[in-house]
Amino acid sequence: MIQYYKRAGIIGCLFLCCFGSKAFADDQQWKFDALTQKAYDLALNLKFKEVHELITDAQTAQELYVVSLAEAIELLLEEDGEKYTEYQSAFEKRKDRKTKLNSPDDLFLQAELAIQWSFVYFKFGHEFDAALNLRDAYSITSALRKRYPKYVAIKKTAALLEIIVGSVPEKYNWVLSLLNIEGSVDVGLKLFDDVHQAASPLILEADLLHALVLCYILQQPQAALTAVRSLQVEHEGHPLVLFLGASVAIKDSKGELALTMLNKLEAIRTSTRLDYADYLLGEVYLCKAEYLNSISAYRSFLANYKGQNNIKDANYKIGLCYYLNGNSSDAISTFKLARNTGKEVTEGDKYAARSLSEDELPHPLLTKARYSIDGGYYDKAKLILDSIRPADIPTARDQVEFFYRRARLEHKLNQVEAATADYKKVIELNVNSPWYFAPNSSLQLGYIHLANNETKAAEQYFEMALSYKKHEYKNSIDTKARSALDQIKRK
Repeated sequence: MIQYYKRAGIIGCLFLCCFGSKAFADDQQWKFDALTQKAYDLALNLKFKEVHELITDAQTAQELYVVSLAEAIELLLEEDGEKYTEYQSAFEKRKDRKTKLNSPDDLFLQAELAIQWSFVYFKFGHEFDAALNLRDAYSITSALRKRYPKYVAIKKTAALLEIIVGSVPEKYNWVLSLLNIEGSVDVGLKLFDDVHQAASPLILEADLLHALVLCYILQQPQAALTAVRSLQVEHEGHPLVLFLGASVAIKDSKGELALTMLNKLEAIRTSTRLDYADYLLGEVYLCKAEYLNSISAYRSFLANYKGQNNIKDANYKIGLCYYLNGNSSDAISTFKLARNTGKEVTEGDKYAARSLSEDELPHPLLTKARYSIDGGYYDKAKLILDSIRPADIPTARDQVEFFYRRARLEHKLNQVEAATADYKKVIELNVNSPWYFAPNSSLQLGYIHLANNETKAAEQYFEMALSYKKHEYKNSIDTKARSALDQIKRK
């Protein structure tokens, strides 16, 4: 269950990091005055210092909301331990604020404080506190919606909660029952649309959350990218939109588009340095096979980032860049450094740790093909795979990976029949080896059958994906398989 909530927390790492007839009068809807609107815009533009300079003594629900949002986003993007202690103390005082609790604005504030800090707690590894705050947010939101059913602002909070809770795999329903909470993905998506249609002052925030949900919870990066591209037309040059867009573009194997967005983000550098953008830049250049540029970007990330997540992964990939660029000496010394730095919390860090524990270095051509496919550089990937001869892949692992990489490329190019054959070959060759190639091949075959409305076959492959034990991406692949099975059952 904790692993699932961590996945839900990606929304907080990237948005907050990695954000009929009326029941009462319009003047009871959430509104910003000129000061708080300016501060809110500054917060979403990642100008956190300016927010605190503008609101020096937050008192109203709107002022407290904006300051808390700015602090939460700052913590999730920068992972600064010293600021965490300072901002947590401020959060606790705001949470204890008991004035005007009968007003919808103040109830909305309390719900938002809880969900913002649920994401912050997840980011800093305090899962129990995160879960308690998520439950508090759900409880306050439910009460507010019952009392004020036409209060638009709370629909943003409710939408996110509905989707997070509603997409929990069926096997965890007993936990939700104990907490007395339930949710629906369809209801959550409709609530996001309601906020958009109502022209709420929180519309951009809601639209960004909607895109994040599509990409990281519902596993629909293409739909998420379409949503973000629309936001970019409406909010040209907006740093948070560009940052989200680059993240989603990488997820959707659109390396060149991600690079364009990251370059635009660098050109409009705000008062807040987005160090994680350097990490994303390193990812794109690695996929693009511009290894020296990738090393430079990863080093910039490591030099400035205050957190611990992705540190091991960045060091490992610097070593990988040296290795793929033919510099074995620097590669070996960097791999040694990577073994002794960073934590193993994110999947990237876990994969790096596992790779670093192996005696053999990864196959250079297959590794180049992998990252070319990840970045959407399919012509380059095809040239690499076509150049590989049987003698080039003598080990069992490399043989399995060869068919896996070819299957992934064929799938990306919509050569479904060829991809299906190669995925099955991977499953046949992988046997009981602890590699992720067969589990993900099973997952992809499930998606292929699901797209063809072959539900029974899809379910069999999703179950097969779940059956593999102790591979590199087990949490991620299991979550996707369970989510797909859950979607089939909801239909």
